[in-house]
Amino acid sequence: MMYLSLLWAWLLTDVVATYGVWHYRRGLTLLAPAQETPKVAILTAIKGVSETTPKFLDGLCQQRYPGYRLVFSLETRSDPVMRLIEGTIESLADRIAVDLVIAGTATQRAQKVHNLLAALGALRDDDEIVVFVDADILPDENWLSQLIRPVANREVAASTGYRWQLPTDGRWPSLIVAAVDMSIATAARSARWNLCWGGSIALDRAALTQLDLATAWDRAASDDLTLTAALRARGFKINAPLHVLVPSPVAHDWTSLFRFAHRQYLLVRTYAPKHWLLAGWSICLPAIGATLAATEMLAGHRWASGFILGSIGFLQMRLGIRRQIAELLLPHAAIASAKSTIRFARWAWPLIHLVHLGAYLTSVTGQRFTWAGIDYRLHGKAVSVERSMPCK
Repeated sequence: MMYLSLLWAWLLTDVVATYGVWHYRRGLTLLAPAQETPKVAILTAIKGVSETTPKFLDGLCQQRYPGYRLVFSLETRSDPVMRLIEGTIESLADRIAVDLVIAGTATQRAQKVHNLLAALGALRDDDEIVVFVDADILPDENWLSQLIRPVANREVAASTGYRWQLPTDGRWPSLIVAAVDMSIATAARSARWNLCWGGSIALDRAALTQLDLATAWDRAASDDLTLTAALRARGFKINAPLHVLVPSPVAHDWTSLFRFAHRQYLLVRTYAPKHWLLAGWSICLPAIGATLAATEMLAGHRWASGFILGSIGFLQMRLGIRRQIAELLLPHAAIASAKSTIRFARWAWPLIHLVHLGAYLTSVTGQRFTWAGIDYRLHGKAVSVERSMPCK
């Protein structure tokens, strides 16, 4: 019967997901440093100041790598982060070169994309690897060397990391977002399937010159997904080093949770539809399976409870493995927050999945989203700016 096939498909999806997390844990072996240390330019599109911005800037300046420089791109000089960057430049005392780019206000692309395009104009001839980084992460001192390792060793043209979101408060929306994203962070990797994540990307300079990002990003709403498409079009593989799992503090209320999730899935639907459909399978099938199993149990068919118990068992296994991954990869100060998310997920999984399902379904239709205080509207893969909130 069809419903029985759906129940088995649900359980098989749990098996595959559990194997993926186990495979991630199994691959966490020590890696030798890159054989060479090419010069690196780190490009950051930055806007506004949060509680973690000073820690982010400090982390960038404390990398254990001999030859790198920083390029910050802002929309306007009136941005309050300008003062922090100027202070960073003074404190470095010429130890690390820093360039500052004023990109101006975007009118036909996302502001972040606009800032990054402007930052590309600050590249120098001797920059051999170009790194893109988001300002909402807390990189440790080995972040840069681990991220560029596959590119420096000429294994691939691009490598990318991912975030481990850490709730900065005990609110359920923060914990739910962290729990959902944790499942993505610890999924199995494939160089043929990986998506670039804008928070940590390293590109070989020679490959970058072949991509024509000025065209790819001309009307783009997403920097990383359009970059992924450009790399794939040129036949480049994308490595995702397992050790580059960067702490990213997060705090949400219910409104910001759904805005964040809607934007993420809407952009994936637009620029990476196959990944969006795969996400839909992994989100919708458990909800359908659990509903069918519960219905059968209410009808007196006790065997259906086996599917529910089996799914719960696999979930608990995944959470246990993720706890091990957190202990191996995250800085000591971040582990407690990661464990609090895992403890929450052990009992709150029905709520987490229900919210996740609702957030995903909001991306099925619609073209509007908000990002960093700016309202945008998608027109196919092009974007227009509807309302911009000035920096204060």
